[in-house]
Amino acid sequence: MSNREELTLEEQVEQIRRKRSPRDYTKLRKVLNAAFMLLAAVGLVWYYTSDSNRLWALGVVALGMLLKVIEFFIRFMG
Repeated sequence: MSNREELTLEEQVEQIRRKRSPRDYTKLRKVLNAAFMLLAAVGLVWYYTSDSNRLWALGVVALGMLLKVIEFFIRFMG
């Protein structure tokens, strides 16, 4: 019996998956998620506490959303 036959199907799939994607983007994704949450919170607080700078606050929230979209593509394309 060869080594491949001794492995379960799940183990074989995991080995193939590891060979296909040698890069691990977990740290980058965590940083992007943290930046998204921070920008979203700051933007919302700024929006509701400021009368004159609401457009800038929406820009901060939009920047956070852009980071979230980037993280999404890294997760599903990477």
